[in-house]
Amino acid sequence: MRNFNTLPKYFFILLALLLISGCDAIQDVILTEPPIEIDTTPLRVTMIYPSDCVGSAAYCDAFHIGVKTAEGALGITLTEVNGMENDPVATEMLIREAAQNSDLVLTAGYQMGDVLARVAPEFPEVNFAIFDVVLDIPNVTSVNYKSNEGSFLVGAIAALKSESNKIGYIGGADVPLLQEFEAGYIAGIHTINPDAEVTVEYISKDAAGFDQPERAKELALAQYANGVDVIYVAAGGSGQGVLEAAQEQEKFIIWVDSNGNHLAPGLILTSMTKEIPTSVERIIRETAEGHFMAGVRYFGLEDDEVSYAVDEHNRSLLSDDIVATVESLKAKIIAGEIVVPNTVSLPRE
Repeated sequence: MRNFNTLPKYFFILLALLLISGCDAIQDVILTEPPIEIDTTPLRVTMIYPSDCVGSAAYCDAFHIGVKTAEGALGITLTEVNGMENDPVATEMLIREAAQNSDLVLTAGYQMGDVLARVAPEFPEVNFAIFDVVLDIPNVTSVNYKSNEGSFLVGAIAALKSESNKIGYIGGADVPLLQEFEAGYIAGIHTINPDAEVTVEYISKDAAGFDQPERAKELALAQYANGVDVIYVAAGGSGQGVLEAAQEQEKFIIWVDSNGNHLAPGLILTSMTKEIPTSVERIIRETAEGHFMAGVRYFGLEDDEVSYAVDEHNRSLLSDDIVATVESLKAKIIAGEIVVPNTVSLPRE
């Protein structure tokens, strides 16, 4: 009689052989699969400044710091270009050239807005970023700061510190962007001292006023001679002229865009700061990681993106009571209890 009990043993031996040969086949398939290619090409970034302003203006220096920080941290391929702020045709050519050789093009300043608005739609595959301009274009991120809020705080400081009740403001160009600074500054002054006399002057009607330090110095000297004892300057490279006037007359000045307290300790009362380097690095990082965000973005006191600077260079100028008052105003702005204006009534009285 045939013994069927031996069949399971041969069956499992056969199954094991099949499994072994099957694993070899599977291994052959895996080894012959082409490797997945990962794009490691560095992000190509071009920064177009409004003019040849790096090294002469806190505004441009802040962007330079931001792109260089991103270069070191992210390994991007960086190109920096000086724009021609008084030649929109030449500037447009620079932006077009950059768009043809970049993944991300950054620029800044109100004078660059119209030019970028023309160029960006022609390069839908390129990402653009512009600062201090409101542009709603699908491939553009438009980064704006609530400069009026920071200006409100330094205006309050000016009013708390002024002994003559005469306070000045010198802007580079009489345009809406700089009028936001003016509006917030005056509101901050009058919150503390409704009777303070504020002298407002602009160097130019256009962007030329950002590169006229001699003219800025003349205006500042005249204001100081008229009894003004604190001047807030928002004028790019022209700010150097106001600084020289403050040093000659030993009067107070308030710096802008970045912390310039160290430039003249004891005379720079404070600085209205915008965290431009942080914002620039953020935009580049988002783009490098595939998270570019188009649209209009605003940053203010609640984001810690605008503020006023207190450090070892000016702390002795600001009493604890002054700092406490300003911090209280800051909290009220963030809470919505104080709404800071961002426009001025024209014509001025």
